[in-house]
Amino acid sequence: MLIANFKKQLHTFELNIDFQANVEVLGILGPSGCGKSMTLKCIAGIEKPDSGYIELDGVVLYDSTRRINLSPQKRHIGYLFQHYALFPTMTVEQNLLTGIRPEEVINSSEKVREVIHNLKLEGVEKKKPHLLSGGQKQRVALGRILLNSPRILMLDEPLSALD
Repeated sequence: MLIANFKKQLHTFELNIDFQANVEVLGILGPSGCGKSMTLKCIAGIEKPDSGYIELDGVVLYDSTRRINLSPQKRHIGYLFQHYALFPTMTVEQNLLTGIRPEEVINSSEKVREVIHNLKLEGVEKKKPHLLSGGQKQRVALGRILLNSPRILMLDEPLSALD
């Protein structure tokens, strides 16, 4: 279960988040600039709320009163950025490998092959991001996240480049 109850001042308005989500698909809808991406970034630990509380599956990720603020790496949250955040000098395979925890790299080749197959990326493994379509880039970014076995998957504009 995800519990998100926090505030963050954004330029001219205060983002005020208060929701709970169980094992479900949850969409956050709203106009451009209303705080959807900021909400996800706060939950993922990329941005810090000004106050409040965030908990995932009984683990406190952020609590302003108890001064808890786990790093993004310790939150085990998969966050697909709106613009993919792929490394431009790395191939598809290399970008995927960055999603694997260091202790798992030795036994990772089968997992990477499985993700390449499942996300229909066969034939582009050796290509760099500038040679990929928007949908392929998005699938590489998603594959990198899935290889890290996140507890929750958050997608920012998930259908924007789907092919």
